[in-house]
Amino acid sequence: MPTHTFRRRITAREAAIRRWLPMAFRTAGFLLMPWIVVLAMSVKGRFGARNLSNSWVWLDVIEVAALFLLARLVRRRHPATSPMASATAVLLGLDAFFDLWSAHRGSDYQLAQLLAYVAELPSTAVLATLSWYALPWAAPAVPAAGPGVSTPPRRRAVV
Repeated sequence: MPTHTFRRRITAREAAIRRWLPMAFRTAGFLLMPWIVVLAMSVKGRFGARNLSNSWVWLDVIEVAALFLLARLVRRRHPATSPMASATAVLLGLDAFFDLWSAHRGSDYQLAQLLAYVAELPSTAVLATLSWYALPWAAPAVPAAGPGVSTPPRRRAVV
């Protein structure tokens, strides 16, 4: 396969990813919003009081904000995409872990398993892959030193 055909395929694939991935992140953020409302309504005690139940609501709010920000960063091919994708992957992984860990037996545990295995953990894998894929966006391409390419002079370290 010629090199130019391979590069054209990569460029087309990247364009498709940059088009559908932000839409997927925004959709996931919008789908989490009703869940946040349900969680906020089911909080034991008073919403805003200092208790563990409120932390689940705020964790989901942070996830939504991270997904919306990530959608914008991917669309613009921003250098901060890789660390933001990593942080969002960690948030979703922690959410899945603590949902499974804290769920009671029965239907609560089954719902936690369904959400973890169908939504949160696959999303974590996609975000980890995006984080790896977006690493070159953060570093500008450096031309290889060769004939006709000047390199900056080395500076001596001051001791």
